[in-house]
Amino acid sequence: MDVPRVTLAQVEEAAARIRGAVYRTPLLPSSRFDAGSVLLKLECLQPTGSFKVRGAWNRMSRSTAEERGKGFVTISAGNHGQAVAWSAKRLGAPCTVYVPTDAVQRKVDSMESMGARIVRRPHSEIMEAMTDDRMAKLGMTFVHPFGDPLVVAGQGTIGLEVLEDAPRVKSIVVPIGGGGLAAGIAQAVRAKSPGVKVYGVQAEGAAPVPKALATGRAEDVGDPRTIADGIGATKAYEYMLPLLREHLEGVYTVSDDEIRGAMKALVLESHVAPEPAGAASLACARKHADDMPSPTACVVSGGNSDPALLASLLS
Repeated sequence: MDVPRVTLAQVEEAAARIRGAVYRTPLLPSSRFDAGSVLLKLECLQPTGSFKVRGAWNRMSRSTAEERGKGFVTISAGNHGQAVAWSAKRLGAPCTVYVPTDAVQRKVDSMESMGARIVRRPHSEIMEAMTDDRMAKLGMTFVHPFGDPLVVAGQGTIGLEVLEDAPRVKSIVVPIGGGGLAAGIAQAVRAKSPGVKVYGVQAEGAAPVPKALATGRAEDVGDPRTIADGIGATKAYEYMLPLLREHLEGVYTVSDDEIRGAMKALVLESHVAPEPAGAASLACARKHADDMPSPTACVVSGGNSDPALLASLLS
C-alpha cells in the first residue's frame, strides 16, 4: 500500500463532508480541579462511541451506487466495524465485518444491531488480511481501518477542532493502534500549527510502533497482551511508519494498571465512561507530564468498554 499522506486541504474538505453526520465533540478540562492544563477531546461521545465514524463516513459517503449495491467489508476489533456498519446503514448498503475471535461482545452486538454480518477469525488471520488481497476478492468495497487516505483525512478533523477550540494548546496525545488516527491528526496539526507537538501512546503489551521507530523496520510483536483492545496492535505497518516518524514528537507506552487508573479518573472526575484505549491518552499525559509542554489535549478515542470491566474498576 501507498503511504496515506493527506494535505490540510483534504482534511478541511473532510471536515465539511462529515459536518451534520458526525458530532463536533467537546474539549473539556480533565477534572473539576484542572484549570485547563490537561484537556479531553471526548470522541467517546460520537454516535458509534468512537472517533472511527469520522474516517468511515468520509470514505463511504463518497461511494457510487454500484459500490453501495455490492456492499462494504472491513476488518475490525470493534470500533471501526461499528463505524462502517453505521455508515452502511445510513447509506442503505449491506456490510460485513471480520472480527477477531476475542472481540469485545458489546462491540460485536452493536455491529449486529446496525445490520452488519459478522465473521469471526483468529487475531493473526485478521492482521494478515490487511497485507494481502483477500478482502478485494470478496466483491465488496473494502474500507481499510487506517491505511486509506480518506479515512486518515477524516480522523485528522479532530486535530483541526482541537486547534480551533484550544488555540493555546501545546501538546496533543493520541492513542495508536494501526496509526490512522495519529497520522491524520499529526499531519493536520503540523500543517495548521507546526509548533504544536503530537505524541502517540500504545499499551505496553501491544507496542510495535516504538520498536519500529527505533529499528526503522516494520515490527511484529505477536498477539496483544492488554485490556486495551482498541489499540491492541500486533504490527507496525511499513506504509504507516513514514508518517509516524515524520510527524510525531514521540511514542510512549503505558501499562494496563495506568490505563485502569485513567479510566477510573475519567468516570469519577469527567463523568464519561471510556474504554481502555480511550483512557490511554490521559494515562500517558499523567505519566509523562514533565516531558510535554502544556496545555495538553488528550484524545479520548472511544467509550465502548466491556461493562464488566467498568464495573470491576468502580466496585
